Amino acid sequence: MASMLVGPNLSLRFGAETRKRLTIAAVVKDEVLYIDGGLEVFIPYNNHGNPEEGPPIVGTNTYMVMVGLNSSWNWETNISITAVNKTVNSNTGTLPPSNVRGAMYAGANEDPDVYSYGGTSSYVNRSFPGFLFPTAPTYTLWSFEASKKDWSQYDISLDVPLRPAGGAYAEATGRGLGFYLNGFIDNGSSPDYQYYTDFRRYLDGLVVLNTTTQEAKNLSTSSLTNYPRAMGGLVYLPNIGAEGVLVSMGGVTKPTSNSALSDMGTYVPFDSVDFLDVASIDNGNSDGTWYSQATNGDIPAPRTDFCLVAVSAPDNSSHSIYLYGGKGEAKVYDQTYVLSIPSFTWIKIMEGASPRYAHSCHVVGKSQMLTVGGARYDNITEGCDWEYKSVAILNLNTIQWGNVFDYNANEYTLPAKIYNVIGGSATGNATLTKPPSGFSNKAVATYFDQANAVSSTSKSHLTGPKITGIAIGSVAGAIIILGSGAYHYFYNRRKRKQLAKDNDQEQNMREAPAQHNGIYEAPPDSVTARFSRAIFRNLGKRAELGPQSPVHEMDAQLQVYELPGRNSGVERGKEEDDKKD
Repeated sequence: MASMLVGPNLSLRFGAETRKRLTIAAVVKDEVLYIDGGLEVFIPYNNHGNPEEGPPIVGTNTYMVMVGLNSSWNWETNISITAVNKTVNSNTGTLPPSNVRGAMYAGANEDPDVYSYGGTSSYVNRSFPGFLFPTAPTYTLWSFEASKKDWSQYDISLDVPLRPAGGAYAEATGRGLGFYLNGFIDNGSSPDYQYYTDFRRYLDGLVVLNTTTQEAKNLSTSSLTNYPRAMGGLVYLPNIGAEGVLVSMGGVTKPTSNSALSDMGTYVPFDSVDFLDVASIDNGNSDGTWYSQATNGDIPAPRTDFCLVAVSAPDNSSHSIYLYGGKGEAKVYDQTYVLSIPSFTWIKIMEGASPRYAHSCHVVGKSQMLTVGGARYDNITEGCDWEYKSVAILNLNTIQWGNVFDYNANEYTLPAKIYNVIGGSATGNATLTKPPSGFSNKAVATYFDQANAVSSTSKSHLTGPKITGIAIGSVAGAIIILGSGAYHYFYNRRKRKQLAKDNDQEQNMREAPAQHNGIYEAPPDSVTARFSRAIFRNLGKRAELGPQSPVHEMDAQLQVYELPGRNSGVERGKEEDDKKD
């Protein structure tokens, strides 16, 4: 194996090489994949370059890892991966956290930063270099600017007083609007809880983050079925309705009154999914409108720690949510399913023999899904990920796994396994436009009737495939456009924040983007503009993510897992990992 990272990384510095990584936070922005936090497993090597006897080393990733996506590569030969050492915030002297089960967001298109949110400290190896005990949850939102290797921190504790981990997250791509659903707190969440070794309390609430203003809104999720949830999935679909929808599925649920780590709760089945009309949250007093819809077809078994990405048909007549991997009650899966909307039909695309969970996935290029990390076994030191660079590529057109990211890949078209079920062709024209047994209730039927009308009138001019949504921190590259009023508002507020932040070193202040260069205009009543106005009317409003009385969670052994390799062909799993360990 070759070392995963390039540069001054732990693997090289301590005479070891990365064997696997898992429970990371990751996001794609400006043709770069960013990886923050998560656990890594290392194999120690002696001075002669040979593996040492003894168990592998487990520790937290203390670097911001960046993978280049601006040209084609083969992960076995010429992938570009850089590890950037985390440095303290120059204004506060605070070191950015390196948590597990956190989230990442790309932020607005004109914003040079990416954002890390939440997560929990892992106690799996307290002697590991860089280990930090949990800090107070005052600064749960951080930003990183790659060009300056600069970290900044933001206090959103007025509205979100706890540091959540293990929740599902998604982003309105390019809009500076991130979502974080439920999750949990444990003994890695705060110094107040670190001595409670058998606690994991699930959290209510949907956190909506405005990364442009670095502020948050906390919405109740009491109308969501099977809540609160942890280790499930969330994905954003912009091409449904006026402002898109968030789709939530899977994971586990238990009451907030049950804080026992030993009780994960009940698995949330995939025979129904919940979705939130994003436009419904722009009212300053609204927690939004959630709907529940039964699914049909080849329904996946319940599971946690899977990943989701979403891509729309070229004509926007259907939207495909790809679900990959995950861990059930007694099994880890190497399966890929698609939930086709608006028919809410599950389609099993493929199954291999190299199961994986606690990974992330991202739409990259025009028609590829990039997976990062993952695990196979409860004992995270068992086995070896033969994908020793921790990445692999699924061609969404051919449904084939491989080693190569093709920067010039063809535009996305629907695979035959999808359009053979929903009708139409590779370019769209789906004929199955509602569930075979109808929508679950009149409210859902009315919503999709109205959503289809909005989509057909306001978005019919769009051509070509649309990367529609992302989850588990992954981001796809649809351009979003800020209204001029919102832009000036955001610009002025951001400038004030930066001046306050850098008052002792004004010459190093980040320059805000030019007002007319690279800014694309859209109606000022877009969700970004409306949300930004509403959020300031409601600062201090708390929903359910956070009573400040002591609540506790999690024992010292974070449950994370491991996996072997993938086959480069149509189906994965020829047990290549056994050959490469």
